[in-house]
This record gives sequence, C-alpha cells and structure tokens, in this order.
Amino acid sequence: MKENRLWYTAPAADWNEALPIGNGRLGAMIYGGVAEERMQLNEESMWSGWVWPESDSPKTREHLDEMRRLIFEGRYTEAQQLCNRYMICRGEGHHGVRGAYGSYQTAGELTVTFLGADEAVPDDYRRELILDEGRAAVTFGNTKREFFVSPTYNTIAARFTGAVGGAVVRYARDYAAILPDDGEITAVGYLPLAYAVLIRYETSGDTLTIWATAATAYHSDRDPRKVCRETLDRATAAGFDALRDDARAYFADLLGRAEITFAGSRAKADVPTDGRLAEPENDPGLAELYFNFGRYLLAASSNGVLPANLQGIWCKDYEAPWSADYHININIQMNYWFAETAGMPELVRPFFDFLKMIAKAGERTAQIAYGCPGWVAHAISNPWGYTSLGCNPVYGAFAAAGAWCLRHVKERWLFSGDDAILGEFYPVIRGASEFFAAYLVRDPRTGYLVTAPASSPENSFKSPTDGATVNICAGPTMDTSIVRELFRFNIDAARALGTDEDFARKLEDLEGQLTPLRIGKRGTILEWSEDFEEAEPGHRHMSHLYGLYPAAEITRSTGETFEAARKTIERRLACGGGHTGWSRAWIINFFARLGDGEAAHENFIALLQKSTLPNLFDNHPPFQIDGNFGGTAGIAEMLLQSHDGAIDVLPALPRAWAVGAFRDLRARGGFRVSTEWKDGCVTRCTVEGKPGVRSILRVNGEVIAFEGSVEYTA
Repeated sequence: MKENRLWYTAPAADWNEALPIGNGRLGAMIYGGVAEERMQLNEESMWSGWVWPESDSPKTREHLDEMRRLIFEGRYTEAQQLCNRYMICRGEGHHGVRGAYGSYQTAGELTVTFLGADEAVPDDYRRELILDEGRAAVTFGNTKREFFVSPTYNTIAARFTGAVGGAVVRYARDYAAILPDDGEITAVGYLPLAYAVLIRYETSGDTLTIWATAATAYHSDRDPRKVCRETLDRATAAGFDALRDDARAYFADLLGRAEITFAGSRAKADVPTDGRLAEPENDPGLAELYFNFGRYLLAASSNGVLPANLQGIWCKDYEAPWSADYHININIQMNYWFAETAGMPELVRPFFDFLKMIAKAGERTAQIAYGCPGWVAHAISNPWGYTSLGCNPVYGAFAAAGAWCLRHVKERWLFSGDDAILGEFYPVIRGASEFFAAYLVRDPRTGYLVTAPASSPENSFKSPTDGATVNICAGPTMDTSIVRELFRFNIDAARALGTDEDFARKLEDLEGQLTPLRIGKRGTILEWSEDFEEAEPGHRHMSHLYGLYPAAEITRSTGETFEAARKTIERRLACGGGHTGWSRAWIINFFARLGDGEAAHENFIALLQKSTLPNLFDNHPPFQIDGNFGGTAGIAEMLLQSHDGAIDVLPALPRAWAVGAFRDLRARGGFRVSTEWKDGCVTRCTVEGKPGVRSILRVNGEVIAFEGSVEYTA
C-alpha cells in the first residue's frame, strides 16, 4: 500500500493543523471540529491592489554612473547610501493590503455548528487527508464528513452524514456584503477587484451537503456573482458523487504518474502523522509520504490562472506575511523545481503565463529605471505585474530574478525535447538577454563584465574600508551565474530554432567576458566580486551556489569548484544556516548534487524536525509552501539526476533508504526511469526514451551509452 494519507486523532487546534484541499483555483482548510466544523476558504485571485505603473523611478537611471563609480572605487558605504536613495522603487512601494501592491487574502470562513452536540473528542475520532483522492475526511461514531474540490466544476463540496439535525451554516468575511437566503449565502465585495462567494446547502434526512465557489473579476469583465451562480448550477446538476469522482480522477492521475517506495514504508502507517513527525529518523515511509504530499500540494495550488504563491493557495489572513506574493529571488522557482521530474509539466503553465506577464510589464521597468532595452524583474511580484525595484536594495536590487524564472522554460525544453516551448518563449528569452547585454558594465579592477549596482539576494557584507554593513556591489556570483546561463540558453535556443544568429554571436562574445566562478581564502565559492567579510556567515540565502543547484554550472566534472561548493555549504551550516524551511530544503538539493546521501538525508530529517508543522506544511516560520516543494524536489534529486549529460541512478542514496524502488521519474532528454534496489545497489533499472535519442546511464558504478531505451539488470 502507498503512503498516501495524513491522519490525526483530534481536531485541528489551529490553522497550522488544519488539512488543505484545493483544485488550483479554489482552496480550503478543514479543521474537523466535533461540535463545529470550520472551513477556511480561498480563491487564487482574491488579491487586493491594482495595476500601478508609477513605481519605477527615473532617478535610478540618472544616478547609475555615480553609483557605479563609487563601487569601482571601493567606496561601498557611500555607494550604499546613494543606492538607498535611488536604487529603489518610487512611491508607496509594496506590501500592505490597502496599497496598490496589495496582498493575497482569505475568501472567508464557513462554519457548520451542530447545536447541542457534545464537544468532547470521541475515542474513535479520525481526521485524514487522502492524497490520491484529493479528499479530506472526518469520522467518529456514526458521523462521517468528507470534503474535496472538483477541478472540472470548480466547486468545494462537503457532505456531513450522521446527526445533522439543527445544523447551522454560517459564513463570515470582513469587507463583504453577506446576503443570506433560504439554503444559500451570497457574499460580494471589492478589493477593489470585484469578487463574489456563493454557498448552497441542503439537508436530506441525516445528510447535509454544502457547495461553495468563489470568483473575481481578475482579467475578466464577467460579473463574479453571475459566474458563481452558473458554476454552482452546473455542479449541483452533476451531483455530489460526480464531483467526488472528478476530484479523485484528477489527483489519481497526477500522483499516479510517478511513485517512490522505500522498504518499511508502511511500518508506521498506524501512527498518527503528528506522532511520526516527532520521530522521523527511522521512518522511511515519512519521506515517501512527504514526497506524495508535495506533489499533492502542487496539484491543489497550481492549476488555474495564477501560479502557486508563497502559501500555495491557502491563506487565512487579509494581510498575509510578505503579502503571500511571488518572491522571484528563489521562492516561486522552488515551487516548481520537481514538476518536470515528477511528470507534472502542465502544472507549470500558470507560472509560464505569469512569466509572460512580468516580461511585458518589465519592459517599462527596464526603460525607466535603467534606460535599457528588453525587460527586467526584481525580487518581488504580484498578480498586477510588479517588476520594479524594492523599497530597500538589500533585496530589491536583485535584477536577475526574472532571468532566473526563465530557467524553468529551459528545463521544459530539456525534459521534453520539444522546440515548441522555445518558439513560444523566444521573444521573452531574447528580451531578458537584451537587458543584460545593455546593463553589463566593465569592472575596471578586473576587466570582466559585471552587473552594477547589484546585490546578492538579501545578504550583506562588511565594507573593507570602514567595516559598515552593506550589500551593494558589482557582479555578485549569483547574477553572473544567471546571466551566463541566460546567454547560453538564448544562444542554444536561437540555433535550435535556426534564427537570430547575429544576436547569438553577440551573446557568445559577452558570455566569454563574464567573471568566472572564483574560490576565496577559505576555500569557498566567492559570493561577491571580492573576498569580503560576511556580515552574517550563516545567512539563509546561499545564492552563490546557484551554479550547483538548481543550475548545472558546478558538477563533479568541474573539480575545484565542486569541492569548494561543499566547503561553502559546510561553513554556512556551521554558522547557523538552514534555519528557515525553504533554506533547509535548498541544502538537501545541494548535498544531493554533491552525491552525499547521508548529508542530504540528515538535512531532510532536520527539515521535518525543525521546519514542519503538524499538517506537514513547511514552516519558514510562518507557513511558507516553498519548503514543501523544495523538500519534495530534494527527495527526487537524491534518487535520480540528469543535469550533466548523463542519467545518474541513486546518486545520493542514504543508508536509511537502502531498499526501495521508484517508477517513472523523468530525466532530461525525454526519458522515463524506473528502478529497484536492495542494500543500496540497483537490481533492475529501465530507461524508456524516444527512438534515436542518445544518453548515458550511470548505475552501480557502470557507465552505459545507449540510444532510445535500455534495461539494466544486476
């Protein structure tokens, strides 16, 4: 049997224990109370804010030369002061429910109160989430409740069976006009975006059925209230069973496309999930469950108009932490790290559509803030296409964020082998390259082309002249690695499409003038252009290791930088790094790329012990879903890699997973890989590919060149 259930013996004490359901457009958190059920609701575009094109400041462009001069003269404190004034957005900036930037927010809370019911938790109480059915359930005595969200009918459905007499259905949301009617509740309001929530409920004998949906006017001129009514008319006509079957089919398909099984996976399945979290070390089934949960979360939060945000699709607040926005300096990218490997490419489409939107909006930012062609986007964004600098250059001056997003287009191309994605995105790829081709400047101290002013995301160093803590520099390693990868991707895309050869040659020339990866006095990869003293050696961001993961600039074949990457991670950890959930998840992937299964597993256990909430949500803190997705990617990366021209089977297998199997994980080149192993050695491996496509299989220390497909048996 699969590890496909989260389960508990008591109701959720708070939101961090509630169970998430969703279909990519609608979401809900189920509490499972005995005398009162709570369902906190979400709709993907329930955002305050609006398009505000006045956040780009021309003063940035006007002071670029002066900021660069100070940096190149080593006057970092003065450069920082100037950047604090001019390397920022204009006006109100961002974050805040009442401003133009806005915040993702709850769609309200639905409660069902059972009048006169005993609030005591029965001995046979069980609350669970069945992942491959997309269904939450609560049972005790003769009471049964089930909850799911239908993708086809875009409806949250709930059924309560048992003693439902006297049940009272209520709905609450701030800033909404709530219109109750017989068996129906309508809520309408403005964010200023128009929205509506519609709930219908009916009792028949000992059964209460609830239907709920929500809609907004995001990118639409339709009346949200009318949309909701049409949606529920269609859903109720289809019937509860049809909606349940629809949700089950959706999740069974997506989660059934790949599978991981470890020996002893079901050994602790009779222990509640929160109990398993207390002792994760000798519970390989918990890793399998975590992998399945991560895939479930992506299927439940990224199948609509917008990509999964900082909280996926689940948010209880009106002003969420960091607005639950799109942080594009790692967080949104991490959300999609495993999608191709797990065979879920269609779930990346909302991210691709979002990327097109910010590319278009970023043309204005490139022109106004920098006087450059092409497009640029910085560390944060929202559904309104925010691409401007941030309020503070410590994070907001990261101009390579949009280009980082493009590596997911590259991954789609590498995994699928289909040039169609290149044709679709070539103008976007070229636009990003055009910006950096214009923005790069030659550092007179080194002769290399660098980005300047620039920052290594959210990190700082000590100025060598006066010891002040600063973050503005020229050519931080992450910028250079991303630009190098972007240029090479643009070159390869142009040649694959048989177009734009002159521009490809120009980029090839620029690529050769970028700063190479360098190793500092401690034997670690330099994060900045100089070997600065770190202000926070245990910082959560490890941006200078972008080339190790998610990119493939640092591999086992690069020698010195491969070993230096290990020292870089070890130093970060020794100084307290990995203290946020997403950062710990990144470290798992780093060690997987280094082929160190024990260290990767040790950090996976740390992720469970230190950064995972009772409902398995990642804890930044507070809840932030990227750690879930990054941890899921890390598990897959420990079992299969294909980033350096070969398919590596079990490249970072820990002793704790000595016996197991996986089915249909994807590898770059369009391959599906299935493997069985015992005592850490592969006993059987099947690679299925397209006829004529060549690759190399590394398995059990053997190197096998093949074409199309190959089967290996030890």
